[in-house]
Amino acid sequence: MEGSIKEIYEYLSREASNGSLQELDPMVYRRIAEMLNALKGYGYEGIDAKIRDSLMAMLSDIARLMLSIRLEKLKDSGSIDYSKLTGEELYVALAERELRLRQSLLLSSILNGRSKVLEAMAERAASTLVPVRFIKQVDAFTGRDDARYGPFEAEDVAMVPFQDAIELVRKGVAIELPLVEY
Repeated sequence: MEGSIKEIYEYLSREASNGSLQELDPMVYRRIAEMLNALKGYGYEGIDAKIRDSLMAMLSDIARLMLSIRLEKLKDSGSIDYSKLTGEELYVALAERELRLRQSLLLSSILNGRSKVLEAMAERAASTLVPVRFIKQVDAFTGRDDARYGPFEAEDVAMVPFQDAIELVRKGVAIELPLVEY
């Protein structure tokens, strides 16, 4: 594992000292995750546990820094060389690209007087459902989309309109879950 940590640190060092994206082992994040998982599995005590915890903290910091530096370069870059991204970074880059395209479409629709497109955007946003996990009992309610939701018990998971989810979270009765597509 020692050589692996050193190699991963060298990737981080090269990335931090250069203004453009560097070539990176496409499996680097998975290797870090596997190392962290392996370290968690060891039942050390005393000084050995402290060493394990230090290694885990170091690997976690390297992963955070590497991802942060590389994603910041993506945001600052005018053109992205997608071939230098890991699969996991590409997952984030695609979402960033979608955000830029939506912003461009919104601005274009405003500037070109396309009120029907703007109306469709607003309707789509209003009808977007997001997953929440209820942490308290909630009576049935009518959502922003005029549909009926609930009642819910603690630990129930449901898809509710985005604006209702925000309100439920604000009230402290639910936690918004990530909408992840695998």
